[in-house]
Amino acid sequence: MSTGSISLDILLNQVLTDALSGKNEAIRNIQKRYPSLSEQEAGEIFSLISAANEGKNEGAELVVTAPPSFTLRTKPTKVVVNNMITGAKSSILITGYSLSEYFGDLVDCLIRKSQEGVLIKFFVNHIENQKTFDRLCSYKSRFLKIYNYPKQDDKMSALHAKVISVDQKDTLITSANLSYHGQEGNIELGACIHSKEVAKQVDDLFTKLLFSNIFEEV
Repeated sequence: MSTGSISLDILLNQVLTDALSGKNEAIRNIQKRYPSLSEQEAGEIFSLISAANEGKNEGAELVVTAPPSFTLRTKPTKVVVNNMITGAKSSILITGYSLSEYFGDLVDCLIRKSQEGVLIKFFVNHIENQKTFDRLCSYKSRFLKIYNYPKQDDKMSALHAKVISVDQKDTLITSANLSYHGQEGNIELGACIHSKEVAKQVDDLFTKLLFSNIFEEV
């Protein structure tokens, strides 16, 4: 192996990232590390690793925002968030302490999903201070519900939870905001939990908060 060869940690992370995003660019890097492999053989190795990863339909996985130089065997926050939202079939529950223009493409995706009949429930902190919600609010419907956590007597009180729960089976709980720095620039840590029970607990919690008038429908 040459000194310039890509490390196994970085290579594995690329394979897992490609598997999540539907790409196969890591096949070329497999061949670079192992020049004796044909493209077909490298593709088979890529498929085996991807299939093994897809088989993890229960449990939890670490999800991280970190500098590109990090070689942790974890899933990137940006990729997980994108794939959860774009892959949703029936429902999305999402909370946002803050929403930046960086998230614009996925806002459009949420709108499209709602128009296709996917139920979106978006819980937001102090929406009156967030102009980035204007476009989303203009598409409110019976499939796109937006709930605001209003200002409290305690001025420091806030909806600080960052959660995405999809199709009542997969739930991401993370420290990352829906912003560039949350998805790419910071060091953020979370877990994607594959559990219908946990997803139901999250949905039940926010339903109870709604019935307790903690949130207001926009």
